[in-house]
Amino acid sequence: MRRALLPLIIAGALVLTGCGVKATDIPIPGTYPAGDTYTVRIEFGSVLNLPDRAKVISDGVEVGMLDHIDLIGTTAVATVKLHTDAKLSKSTTAELRQSTILGDIHIALEAPKNADPTLLGNGDVIPVSQTIPATNVEDILRALSNIITGGRWSDIQKLVTDVNAAFPSDPAELDRVNRAGRAALHDMAAHTDEVNRILTSAQQITGKLESGRGAVDRILTFGPDRAAGLSDVLLAVVNLIISGGPLAKNAGDLLLPHVGDFRSIVSILAPTAVTAGYADLTLAANLDTFHTLLKEKIIPFLGSPDVKVRNVSAAADTQADQLIATLRSIGMVP
Repeated sequence: MRRALLPLIIAGALVLTGCGVKATDIPIPGTYPAGDTYTVRIEFGSVLNLPDRAKVISDGVEVGMLDHIDLIGTTAVATVKLHTDAKLSKSTTAELRQSTILGDIHIALEAPKNADPTLLGNGDVIPVSQTIPATNVEDILRALSNIITGGRWSDIQKLVTDVNAAFPSDPAELDRVNRAGRAALHDMAAHTDEVNRILTSAQQITGKLESGRGAVDRILTFGPDRAAGLSDVLLAVVNLIISGGPLAKNAGDLLLPHVGDFRSIVSILAPTAVTAGYADLTLAANLDTFHTLLKEKIIPFLGSPDVKVRNVSAAADTQADQLIATLRSIGMVP
């Protein structure tokens, strides 16, 4: 009898295997939700390591179970069956979580604050924008390994070393630096008006630079070339001054023996120059007086002289001699 049943059992197993039946499809208690259910589809970007018949938990209570997963395009769509007494908002978010570090992944449903009062129904979809993929232990360990063995950790270690090297090793010196820092902060706090004035001035300067951006751009564009040209000009001027040194020495050798003569000439010409300067102020008046003398006195006299000699005295000879001496002193009479 037992030998007859063995082929039947093997044949049944083969038939079940050929039909693609999985062990999870066998209706064992705990592998399907008990009672009435409704179906909800959840879109995930990734469902890596999500096991078959994964639990669906909301607020710490198991409310359903994963039925199957379909790949639609690049989106993994998980179909879950929920108990009819599980009332969930349409704005509910779905996340793949682990209860423990090495535990199985389950689907956690959580309603956000101010959730939509409309409830999920049979056939509704939780879009991928409301889902969060699982953070696997492998990914966490890989990231931690990258931090510890990678360049970031060495950068942090170098930063700590540089900070330690920046501070003095002597505790007394460190205390002095702390006191100086506290004094500086206290001084800044006691002179907030000055600090505000400095900041206001800096703001005004930056505002002027911003308003004169075109001029600043021209300076930065043409300034270097023109500064280089200015340096060449300054060098040429310096060379000219250096070259004029021997000329100045020769001019000095030429002029120094005649300094006394130049001083005498200047002493003679200076009064003349002063007289000429003052004469310029009265030249117009003197010309008018001379013009009046010629027009009204000399010319009428020469046109019809009326001279009557009444008396000749010896004083006339003296006056004539004085007139001749005066004319000779000014060079009119030899």
